Amino acid sequence: MPEPAKPTDKSKSVSASASVRRAVGRKLLAEPGKLWSALPIEWPTATEADLLAEAAGDREITQLPGTFWRFFYTVRQLLVQPRRSFAHVHEPVSHGAVLKFLAGMRLPLWLAAIVPLAATLGNDPAPLILRPVHDVLDPQLVSAASLWLLLMIPVGLPLLYFVSGLTTHVALTLTGGAPRSIAATMRATGYAMAVPLLVVAVLDLLTYTDFVEVPATAYLAGLAALALIYIRQLAYTLSGTHNISLVRCVFVALVPVAVLAGLTFARGYLLLVDFPGWSPHLGSRYFVP
Repeated sequence: MPEPAKPTDKSKSVSASASVRRAVGRKLLAEPGKLWSALPIEWPTATEADLLAEAAGDREITQLPGTFWRFFYTVRQLLVQPRRSFAHVHEPVSHGAVLKFLAGMRLPLWLAAIVPLAATLGNDPAPLILRPVHDVLDPQLVSAASLWLLLMIPVGLPLLYFVSGLTTHVALTLTGGAPRSIAATMRATGYAMAVPLLVVAVLDLLTYTDFVEVPATAYLAGLAALALIYIRQLAYTLSGTHNISLVRCVFVALVPVAVLAGLTFARGYLLLVDFPGWSPHLGSRYFVP
């Protein structure tokens, strides 16, 4: 029997380099006073010249962890230390880093919902199931609108980010003023939205696919969880960003929370097959006893 191949020096060095970078990342997070951002997703990445220098033997160039590590520890920072992570804001704000993080939280499960729907294209149409929304909207319109809204998620994500940030800054201004810039408010709002968007992605995956039938009560419970998480996260990120009262930030957070929860409910209502207090309308032309 041939002897198993031993790892090469190159593979050992790559593994050692990755572990070193992760150790450097954890050390940086443990010393927030030395960071220009406490969110790893905003840390600078290596340039092409840096990579060439590292390949030539310079191990002091690319010491920071990779993308997956940054995503994981950014979520961890947002959940464990939301206010402390926003005590320092580097300006100009990198909106691209925020949008990249939001896309990483929202789009993977969006793709998981799109693939089963794409696989059913060309099949015979499924029997029509009466839904509460059919009392006010035509079923064909509901079907087209729900699919269109799902396909527009990648386009709507940056729009939601900017609209939520603007409304939050306006709410801050109307309740006593915002010490920092509107860009800083948008950054705080965007990162606070990350975990709630993951909840939205799970709800979409369950309602748009046939994996499991979601009762209206379960969907509404998910919306309630989304709202509570968003209020908690946004209150802390705004308080840390602007150094203002946490209580005031809770009231300000109600505005963007209403925007996201309202949009999510409207999209979900197009797909729910039941709703508390609803029963099929016997006079509907689509009703079959």
